[in-house]
Amino acid sequence: MRIWTACRPAGMAALVIICGYVTHPGPASGSDQPQAHAGPGAPVPVLLPSMSPSWFLNRTRRLLNEGRAAEAYKLARAAFDLYPRSTELRLSAAFAAMQSGRCQLAIRNLDPLRDKVIAPAFRRSATQVRSACEGPWQWQALIGATAGYRESLVDRQRDVKIRLQQGSRMHSICLRLAVLCDPGRPLVLHGQPDSGIDLWANLTIRHLYRAGTDWDVDLDTILFQRRPRRPGYAGDGAIQRMAALSRQVAGRQLRFGAEVGVSRFQQGRVDLAILQTHRRGDVGLFLAHAADLRSFIGASYLKARSQWLDLTQTRYEYSLDKTITRRLTTSLGGVRERVRQAGLGLMPGSQAREVSVGLRWAGDHLAAHLYHTRRHQSFLGQLPFLAAPHRARTRTTRLDLMNGDALGWLNLKVVISFEYRKISTLDPFRLPASKTLLLRISREIFSSR
Repeated sequence: MRIWTACRPAGMAALVIICGYVTHPGPASGSDQPQAHAGPGAPVPVLLPSMSPSWFLNRTRRLLNEGRAAEAYKLARAAFDLYPRSTELRLSAAFAAMQSGRCQLAIRNLDPLRDKVIAPAFRRSATQVRSACEGPWQWQALIGATAGYRESLVDRQRDVKIRLQQGSRMHSICLRLAVLCDPGRPLVLHGQPDSGIDLWANLTIRHLYRAGTDWDVDLDTILFQRRPRRPGYAGDGAIQRMAALSRQVAGRQLRFGAEVGVSRFQQGRVDLAILQTHRRGDVGLFLAHAADLRSFIGASYLKARSQWLDLTQTRYEYSLDKTITRRLTTSLGGVRERVRQAGLGLMPGSQAREVSVGLRWAGDHLAAHLYHTRRHQSFLGQLPFLAAPHRARTRTTRLDLMNGDALGWLNLKVVISFEYRKISTLDPFRLPASKTLLLRISREIFSSR
């Protein structure tokens, strides 16, 4: 009686008819005349079962196995009227519609699930139906812009004072050329002002492979331009990126990525302009230890070349995420990194380690991410004016504020970032401290979904 009172009258009427037909099919077409009398051998009246969602799912599967997809769709839709919050019944209706050749009805049933948080198995089933109707490839076009103030557009000191340490290469040269160089006197280099408003614009074309199989693949083409308010520091470039993510099996998920790119950046003077190419590859493993505990293990390799240097970077990282409440997540991470450099640039190779802690909060209208990172870097060679390899310690605190999912109908992503970085090092070219405020806006302008 409790279920009967919750049913919609129209849905119940359709359900009685459908269930009656499914349980006791009528005579074939051409012989559907009503019986004049119900004698002792007539079929007993149809009695509805307990009408649980599992009963309807099993009945729908039986009809699909018998090749009666149209009837399966009618049954699933009538059952969905009784249980409008059942994701399984909605997916069952979409699959039956697809099997009967009515893809528009299938997509119409799937659309309400697009922005809904559902189980990974349900998401995979929805993707399989959509792929069968629309094909596995989707594409998106996104535009974005970033604006902010930087104390240095090239991230280095404007005026540099170099003190030659005894035993350094430059100190030895000055001793031999005492007429031209005083080793006890610091060298002062004055640069042009390079602080100002930093402006970036980018266009991203995304091709997404979503077939509900074991792997999802993203192919991104990114074009960007840098046009700061201060002339002489512009830049542009292009990146081709690929990422593949496996479906989660036994709490494990693999990720592979690769990218190639080319970029050009001005450094305030024509003779310091950089033309750079790079290649990057990475692999990662996600592990779900519990419903509220997840970790990531990753490794990446980067190779960059320009007329100033050849850089090779190998990076290993680990992070652990713990869900405290439905809206709050904390994280702890660590990184080991090795860099080898060659070329005309003064900076030698290095080894580094990082430790970071983070806190993420997600509300209906606003989300906030707070991170703090400590980085210790030991250089493998010495700078020309230093007698021994030096070290650098960097502390970075960053806060990101962004709009939440409740404003998703605007199709707009807005992020405000504030970063404070403090560096302790003997390298006089590095900024001892910097503050950066950035505003990032991105919008999807087209999607094939």
